[in-house]
Amino acid sequence: MTITQLRILVALEEFGRFTDVAEKLGITQSAVSHSLAGLEEELGTPLVYRDRRGGVPTEAGKRVLAHAREVLARMDRIREDVSALAGLTVGTVRVGSLQSVAARVLPGVVTRFRTKYPGIEVSVFEGTDPEIFEWFGSDTVELGIVTAPADRMDARFLMKDRLMAVLPECHPLRERMEITLQELSEWPLIRAFGTCGTLVASGLAGIGIAPGPKMIEARSLETLAAMVRAGAGAGILPELALPLDRSGIKVVRIEPPLVRDLVLIAPSFGSLSPAAVAFADAIQSWVQDRKDAGHGNGVHSPE
Repeated sequence: MTITQLRILVALEEFGRFTDVAEKLGITQSAVSHSLAGLEEELGTPLVYRDRRGGVPTEAGKRVLAHAREVLARMDRIREDVSALAGLTVGTVRVGSLQSVAARVLPGVVTRFRTKYPGIEVSVFEGTDPEIFEWFGSDTVELGIVTAPADRMDARFLMKDRLMAVLPECHPLRERMEITLQELSEWPLIRAFGTCGTLVASGLAGIGIAPGPKMIEARSLETLAAMVRAGAGAGILPELALPLDRSGIKVVRIEPPLVRDLVLIAPSFGSLSPAAVAFADAIQSWVQDRKDAGHGNGVHSPE
């Protein structure tokens, strides 16, 4: 059993296709197949169901995966601990992030971080709060940026992100400077999937309104913006998720405000790898610098 075989098994579970695994690990597809077959022969059982699209873990494969992730994490930790003595020159950081944060916050953080630590590999996984918590359970990520901290998780506050109304050009309230949730609810309404949608539902419930047939839910932020532009309804989005292209839409404040708190989480900040500690510090530093520069929520000011 070799480290390469374990890396192949973990990468296959992540990417699914042998060609993608080969590209990720910088080896040939044939080498991927032979290495995996050798591991299965050594253990005496199939670890992956194979088809034309790639492979998925068998029950035995899932059990081996749990050990493989632990072994690889230990190997990475050894390298990082030694690297830290020389100024943190190698390592890996795996971050789970909400889509809007990954698009608007992490590019600046990663750029600054890679300038200081060019030998550290950063992997960003985009998902919803529940998906990110699930990734912690499978050791897919070390850090997460979410809106709802879970029990037994360490959390550090990052910023507040205000929800805004996004109106199509044809909307009768498009010239307003602000709008109430009550007024929005009288028209077809599009809300984002996940925690933001839950926040909208809670806000509506607070004024005695239950989501009805006029409510549309969209998982993709791009889909939501496209539906608003097409006139399907008014959208509700966090500031971080507002489209950069404002053509065909109007952004209006919701009063009283709906706000989500964004937090950085980890099972324990005290037990993070040196690379993850450095990246956590980089996130907090970047957000604080943006706040000090006059950006209210640490990223940008609303239109």
